Amino acid sequence: MPAHHAATLLIAAYLMGAISPSYHLGRAIRGVDLRDVGSHNLGARNAGRVLGRRIGITVWALDAAKGALATGLALATGGGTLLAIGCGAAAVVGHNWPAYYGFRGGRGASCALGASLVLLPIEMSVGFGLWGAVWHVSGSLYLGGLIAFPAATVLAFVLGGSGLRALSPLLVAVPLMLRHVPAMVEMIRRRTLRFP
Repeated sequence: MPAHHAATLLIAAYLMGAISPSYHLGRAIRGVDLRDVGSHNLGARNAGRVLGRRIGITVWALDAAKGALATGLALATGGGTLLAIGCGAAAVVGHNWPAYYGFRGGRGASCALGASLVLLPIEMSVGFGLWGAVWHVSGSLYLGGLIAFPAATVLAFVLGGSGLRALSPLLVAVPLMLRHVPAMVEMIRRRTLRFP
């Protein structure tokens, strides 16, 4: 694929990821900017807290769809695995640091999940199940997400995968992990990362 086509796809993935359903639903339903209430981010969890569980689930699905669409588009246009991973990561970067909203977005978990499910559907489905289990046991959604993507990568290698596709959940999740570090540090400092 020509370099300018790849660059166009990466930019499009960022711009797609930067569109925030939670921002627009918050404005439409409650007349609020979710960056100013709750946990002050444009993620699905904050949308659920402020706007209700049904809206939170809707935002989660739409955010996951952004990552899936960006990644799927790269694959469908013959971009190959590397470009697909790049587009998935670009969508997560857009979600986390959206130019449309002053670079204040979400944390990227749903978006990264959607991208990873396109690249490794079986392994990431297992990772998602592990995410839920860790969340249930630890009480930390963040910890579950940080474990799920490396776990899916390990499983990909165990199942005989190799190369970039096997590494894709971990690579797509790099912006997610960077975005979560401050929150994890703060939770540990406040001792809100609980284990039974």
